[in-house]
Amino acid sequence: MIDFRKLEVFLKVYETQSFSKTSKLLYLTQPTVTLHIKDLEEILGVKLLDRHTRKVIPSKAGKVVYEYGKEIINLLKEMEKELEIFKDEKRGIVEIGGSTIPGQYILPKIIKSFKKKYPQISVYLKVGDSREIVEKVIKGDFDLGMVGAVFKNKELVYTPCYEDEIVLIAPPDFPKDEISLEELYNISLIKREEGSGTWENAIESLQKKGLDILKLNIIGEMGSTEAIKESVKAGLGCGFISSLAIELEKALNLLKVIKIKNISIKRKFYLIYPKVKKITSSEKKFIKFIKKFSNLS
Repeated sequence: MIDFRKLEVFLKVYETQSFSKTSKLLYLTQPTVTLHIKDLEEILGVKLLDRHTRKVIPSKAGKVVYEYGKEIINLLKEMEKELEIFKDEKRGIVEIGGSTIPGQYILPKIIKSFKKKYPQISVYLKVGDSREIVEKVIKGDFDLGMVGAVFKNKELVYTPCYEDEIVLIAPPDFPKDEISLEELYNISLIKREEGSGTWENAIESLQKKGLDILKLNIIGEMGSTEAIKESVKAGLGCGFISSLAIELEKALNLLKVIKIKNISIKRKFYLIYPKVKKITSSEKKFIKFIKKFSNLS
């Protein structure tokens, strides 16, 4: 019989390609991690990892065990959640991934209110870019997700749940309060990384109004909302950002919102989950609760 704890340890070693990193992440000693892998190899009768180099390299058998192992662990998690219904309707676990804006500015408030009503349901939130969250919901790493862009796939249900406005921000000494679309070409722009829902929504909306993205003066790329804000405050350039992310900076006059004539960039955030997923009692409660916070008419 396979010890599922040993299987989980192997999956983490496979993903980190490091015994030391795995020991820190799982709060185990490195000899314990090594012993778990050795025991699993003996049970399965195959070599899973090549440890003769500095980097841990999976064998072909190891790659097979990893793919099946991920499915096995996810199924076990699903089974445990389904059994919660029979133990106690009030208890449960919800794991949700949020892209940058909902993860930092919307979901924490929702989770706080949700915990007041359902204190025995644990909610775990992890933040990433929209593409990363979508991929992890599909893989089963998260039960639910909230993202600001719709990606072409048939595996997920996308339910609109919140509306946001994307604005152009500049340093407080920027000479204008409003510019035309054509003037945007003359401004130094700092973009978000590929996979950012904020950047993709902004560009898509502006292209519909006639923007030629190839003419933009993009001087840099940042990997987070905070990096965009700090770069703009430092006078490096301008950037597109969620209005939810700059409430404090606006109040303190650290940033300036620049209007683009006759253009308003709106985007929706979507609650996502796999079409084939069995929604647990705890997840149903959380989904219903999120819909109460919706600002969509």
